[in-house]
Amino acid sequence: MILFVSEYMPGGNLYDFLHKQNNFLELLTILKIAISISKGMDYLHQNNIIHRDLKTANILIGYDQVCILIQYLAIDPQCPFSDFCITCCTKSAKYTKIINHKPYDHKADVFSFAIVLWELATSKVPYDNMTPLQAALGVRQI
Repeated sequence: MILFVSEYMPGGNLYDFLHKQNNFLELLTILKIAISISKGMDYLHQNNIIHRDLKTANILIGYDQVCILIQYLAIDPQCPFSDFCITCCTKSAKYTKIINHKPYDHKADVFSFAIVLWELATSKVPYDNMTPLQAALGVRQI
């Protein structure tokens, strides 16, 4: 088991911050959060790590909208068990493009980041009117 320890992030996770606290974000706040997330993604990708499960529930908010990425499913895309790892995360189907059982790269995180940006801008849950399976099938066709 790998354990990560981080500083205390008083904003909690971004999903709860947006939806359970009913926050509507100003453009400047959205930009600060988006830049912070993109810096985390850049760090991972510069080190050949694909997050694989980027979504608002896996982003913690600290002071001044600084964010950290948590809950990595960061394994080698060529790993024979990688399909198993993503299949067990059906709630992530709304955010991920890794459902076609084909090789993938960092672009999978970029797709998920776009969904996170949409969620930040609209304060809505993506594909809220669909089941995870319906969303996954819809995303698969993109």
